Amino acid sequence: MRLPLAILGLIGLSAIAAPAQATGGFLCKTATGPQIEIALGFGHVPGAPLVGHRLRVDGKLIASHAPQWWLDDKEMRLELTSPDAMKSLLVMRTKRVGYYYDGQVEYDGRTRWVRCKGS
Repeated sequence: MRLPLAILGLIGLSAIAAPAQATGGFLCKTATGPQIEIALGFGHVPGAPLVGHRLRVDGKLIASHAPQWWLDDKEMRLELTSPDAMKSLLVMRTKRVGYYYDGQVEYDGRTRWVRCKGS
């Protein structure tokens, strides 16, 4: 009868030792056309690593690379480039306003207002 109790104890300890999978994200959208949507996934650890991103313009998925980003309590910044990093596609600069990050996004030579909501 001791063996099943020991196995249950090991199962319980392994559940405690499992990684927390601590990630969160933002969905950023412009208010005017073309409709730009940026989905971002960040890790909840020091340095806020970017664990994933997706760029859509008017519903079309745009291939991109994220070489630079910044996220803290006051602001969020992001640069997206072409997959070969030869052309800057998008630059976003936002400041925290309550529960949102509001600011501007530069895409295709034009600057637009953008709002990012936690997801």
